[in-house]
Amino acid sequence: MSAMDINNLGIAQKIGQVIMPRIDFNDPESIPRAKRLVEDCEVGGFIIFNGKRDIVSKTTQELQSISNIPLLFGCDAERGLGQIVSDMTLFPFTMSLGAADDVDLVYNQASFIAKEMKECGLNLLFAPIADINSNPDNPIINMRSYGDDADLVSRLCAAFIQGAQDNGVLACAKHFPGHGRTGVDSHVDLPVLHTALETLHSSDLIPFQRSIEAGVASIMTAHIAFPDIGDGNAVTISKGLVSDVLRDEMGFQGFVITDSLHMEGIIKLGSEEYIAKKALNAGCDIILDPQDPITLVQNLSNSELDSSQLNSKVERLLSMKEEFFTQDASFNASNKENGIKLKERIARESVCLVRGESLRSKKAIVYTFDVTDSINEISTKFTKSLEENGLNLHRISVSLNDDITIIENISEDSAIICLVYTTIGAWKKQSNLSDNFKAILKKLESTSSETVLVSFGSPYIIRDFDKFKSIICSFDRLDECQAAAADVLLGKFQATGHLPVNLG
Repeated sequence: MSAMDINNLGIAQKIGQVIMPRIDFNDPESIPRAKRLVEDCEVGGFIIFNGKRDIVSKTTQELQSISNIPLLFGCDAERGLGQIVSDMTLFPFTMSLGAADDVDLVYNQASFIAKEMKECGLNLLFAPIADINSNPDNPIINMRSYGDDADLVSRLCAAFIQGAQDNGVLACAKHFPGHGRTGVDSHVDLPVLHTALETLHSSDLIPFQRSIEAGVASIMTAHIAFPDIGDGNAVTISKGLVSDVLRDEMGFQGFVITDSLHMEGIIKLGSEEYIAKKALNAGCDIILDPQDPITLVQNLSNSELDSSQLNSKVERLLSMKEEFFTQDASFNASNKENGIKLKERIARESVCLVRGESLRSKKAIVYTFDVTDSINEISTKFTKSLEENGLNLHRISVSLNDDITIIENISEDSAIICLVYTTIGAWKKQSNLSDNFKAILKKLESTSSETVLVSFGSPYIIRDFDKFKSIICSFDRLDECQAAAADVLLGKFQATGHLPVNLG
């Protein structure tokens, strides 16, 4: 495999290998641009966004066929490939697995994700989330994390890594050294944490150390600044954290990849060339998702990078590719029905009955509070499950413009069921309740002898309410999660999930 020999690569080819641009299938120029990047810049791989199975599979095969060196194709599929490829499987948020606390379930989920990825020609999974969600108001991690306990997060990360890598896909633990303390979304701004290294070693770094011991192939850096550690730079460009802590202290031998260079948390620190050079000098091996990859390759090729450092990075990547791409390529294709069953199992094993008992009333007013900007009626699956079991429901959707006057006169034999839907995500999503939603819920929690709060999403929203007779937590709005919550409320099965976070 002469192309895999570093001695056959010029400086521009070496630079290309450490660059991993995006392919966005919503952009009609993205595929022709990717072909130029392979042919002209010999990039090391791509991160993909937005697609369907057939076009993703066709594109990855075509690009592999024209590349002299095997390509990495990565994706943010922490909840399943359905996050990125619309006709593949989407699982509940990661915190569901923390509530179920079943390593076999996590292993099976990661195995299934890996199988669907391989069907599409994808080989690098940007998961698991190794962040301990210690800040209840975290706007970007929250229910993407397994929970707030270091041991729980560590055990489940190790199971996920093994499930993915046993099935031929490289795993990537993120976001080193931990994004769970932040109160700022690094897609929007640079979080700054005054946390000592000793504190990180006693908590945040534990899941990453366990991931290293589990053989994780790669680790992704966080765009977070720690002024009190090392040089005080943002992690992605901090030699003190990437080289000194991750490499030397923790003994990580795999490849280190930056988080996306499209994120404002890193953009604000300087030009793309400046950030890339600093990241490579800090110890990162791959620059992920640059905005102008062609110019970046050209500029870095003409800059004064440390040649021995660059050779070390490229040798690490080529060695990994040679080992990975010469393994037995056979695999068992995923089965869509198995994915549905696995999703249902996660939903049922994770649902938590925080307090209360099954519903007694046969009449109920259902108030829906939607913080997810859903286009469709979000509570259909839940309410349909209740109606199919003989309940007479009156539904009210609460908007951000409503106040307590929306509360109707309630008959003595009617239960009050409040459904709250929250989500989390980059740039625009948030998991907190507005003040008017809180005020309406506060009023509703004591207006009937039977009041129920059901949270689909962030469990932290229930902290504000102590008078609801019953509280149920699921961790996603998927139909399977809504059906499981409805069955618990109806007394059709006993909830076995446990909240994986401390609500104080």
